[in-house]
Amino acid sequence: MLCNEIRTITHCRISKYTEFEKQIPFIVDPCNQYLTELYRSDSPEHLFGRKGRNMSLRCITRTALLLDTYNNNYISGIYQTAQLFCTYKSGRINNDVDDDERKYQNLAKQCFLSKEQTCFVIHPYIKWGWKKEKDVTAQSQMEEAVALINTLPGWKVCKEVIVPLESFDKKTLFGKGTTMKLKEQTRHHSDSTAIFLNMSKLRTAQIIELENIFQLLILDRYKVIMHILRAHATSTHAKLQVSLAEIPYLRSRLKYLDIGTSQNWETKGKMLEEREQKIKNAIKKLRSQRILLRNKRKDLNYPIVAIIGYTNAGKTSLVKSLTGSQSLKPENQLFATLDITMHAGLLPSKLKVLYVDTVGFISNIPTDLIECFIATFEDALLADVIIHVQDISHENVLYQRKHVNIILNQLAQQVGDSNWSKRVITVGNKWDIAASVADPEKDMILVSAKTQQGIDVLRQKIENKVLEVTDRNIITIRVPSGGQEMRWLYKEATVVKQMKDNTNNEFQFVEIIITNEKVKQFYKHFIGNN
Repeated sequence: MLCNEIRTITHCRISKYTEFEKQIPFIVDPCNQYLTELYRSDSPEHLFGRKGRNMSLRCITRTALLLDTYNNNYISGIYQTAQLFCTYKSGRINNDVDDDERKYQNLAKQCFLSKEQTCFVIHPYIKWGWKKEKDVTAQSQMEEAVALINTLPGWKVCKEVIVPLESFDKKTLFGKGTTMKLKEQTRHHSDSTAIFLNMSKLRTAQIIELENIFQLLILDRYKVIMHILRAHATSTHAKLQVSLAEIPYLRSRLKYLDIGTSQNWETKGKMLEEREQKIKNAIKKLRSQRILLRNKRKDLNYPIVAIIGYTNAGKTSLVKSLTGSQSLKPENQLFATLDITMHAGLLPSKLKVLYVDTVGFISNIPTDLIECFIATFEDALLADVIIHVQDISHENVLYQRKHVNIILNQLAQQVGDSNWSKRVITVGNKWDIAASVADPEKDMILVSAKTQQGIDVLRQKIENKVLEVTDRNIITIRVPSGGQEMRWLYKEATVVKQMKDNTNNEFQFVEIIITNEKVKQFYKHFIGNN
């Protein structure tokens, strides 16, 4: 009975072998072969025996990685089917990060809330001196804080207050007069359940002191962003990275959580340490698999174009405009994209490229949180071309641009890429609603992903940059009509157009895009032997 049920499921998966196969055939083919072999197997011993289970485990590893890169229902179906085969006999799937999950979740619940909050938002800022932030206003930073809260389902803001300070070093953060004033304001908003202080990361002593004063939960940007990441992480890799980012925060709060004696603290600390190491090992394995996948793409000669930028700058909307993909659903919220996703597109010359949509950057978060996502950003930093999307309609575009460039420099140092800036195309998005362009960068291309303004110009710029950095050239060669040469060119190069040879009907001229290495191979195969 179960055997027939599973055969029906696999048959359904195979039937959904659609346009994704045409776009990324080197990925889908092995998965489809796996399903086909299982479907054609008649004996339950083969399906659920050692061979079937080993096959399923390999497929789980592969598809978990693929789901990390390609958010596709077909691959999701394969993953679920492989899990079904694997768990039928064993009763559970081995997991590199299964380290007494229940105990960890009980600890995390004390720090990361599961219920909705009504937030009294306070934005403290340094009003003068060298620590005062430039190119950004306190009001716009408050707007970003409110946007962060509104990103979380069910969360809302009841009041917004901007408070100028001389420093962030006081234990209570605010002076006595300001504290009393804020305390009175929170009393007037009896529906508030938490205070969100729009700061990178509060010290534990500050949180305890402020919670005692206001008798409300105290949140900082790190904690709010962690809630958002937890809510938006869907792929295996994203969930692992979010889990890794949680641990330093939990560790810093460990002694102040309600977990009993100092001996208990040490036990919990050891548990966090062991979990952290297991997550790092799991990420390392997935990272190795991503490297293999990246090398496979290089072997197939697909140029990679990464889209990066400040969160909510319109990266996904731009990918949709460049590819024409109807499946992409851009959302007007922070961290709408948390996983790396890839989308096939064509350049004006018909050259195929893969666009990488990435997680957005945001200011005022601790460096250790950014470092947890370095494996994700590697795909962007190591792309052939990097498109830095900027929201030129935003009043703080200069501040956002500066922040993204600083973070990219830090990440580039870690992956050992000193030439990333030479592969960058700067794009000013939301041109249709921008009143003016504040200090545009040299060679910035102005576009509107929404109205398609400037998109054709951008495609041509991408093509020129791809040809430059990937050592490709557009050349015209004369080959026999319908011969092996033409078949080879269609496989190994991009054929732009074909033209008749008016002097000899047995030959034709072909305009192609080809790398210098492939030109040498063509010469060796078809000319060098003659």
